[in-house]
Amino acid sequence: MIRAYSQDTITLKLWQSYDAWGEPTWLIPDPIEVYIDWKTHMIRNIEGEQVVSRGMFYIIYDTKLTHKDRVIISNVEYVILDVRPGKDFSENHQEIHLQ
Repeated sequence: MIRAYSQDTITLKLWQSYDAWGEPTWLIPDPIEVYIDWKTHMIRNIEGEQVVSRGMFYIIYDTKLTHKDRVIISNVEYVILDVRPGKDFSENHQEIHLQ
């Protein structure tokens, strides 16, 4: 069901490792379609602090995203605050909250 609503395009920056100078290296796959919901939500981040998420998106993706990954939407890079498994029984998806 989520796939029917996926009409927004994003680009993922998938964290790979750190280089010799301690800088992160990224894998940037082709842009994909997702459903973006630009509502603010109160969530807990990875440190357990209560923070405000600017929005979230629903993604059907084979690899589980992590807090080290980044998301580019309309040339703006966002940090991932929270990754949750989807509750739609028809397809396996993830709910990603953005900072």
